[in-house]
Amino acid sequence: MNEEQLQQYVADNSQVETIFMGKATDYLNGKNKKRQPAKRWNEAMIQRQAEKMYAQVVEDLYNKLHTQVKANRFTPAEKWIKFINENEVLDGLEESMIELEFE
Repeated sequence: MNEEQLQQYVADNSQVETIFMGKATDYLNGKNKKRQPAKRWNEAMIQRQAEKMYAQVVEDLYNKLHTQVKANRFTPAEKWIKFINENEVLDGLEESMIELEFE
């Protein structure tokens, strides 16, 4: 499983992306309002920045799982999914996203 496949699996099987993107967008919009009017980002830029932030979350998750699963991007997805399900990774990640606060 590679990062892209993991990101798709998380999106298909949890609310992690939805929760994170909502919070990240709210945070970036708040930060954007404090900028000088001429330097404010448009909605597309805010969306891109939020997506970059989420990609970093998925990359960090991938790196942590990859050592726990004792696998790499060529290991069959079934091994990753089994580990994720047995250890309730998505449930824990959703709880973390709910508690997440940007500063």
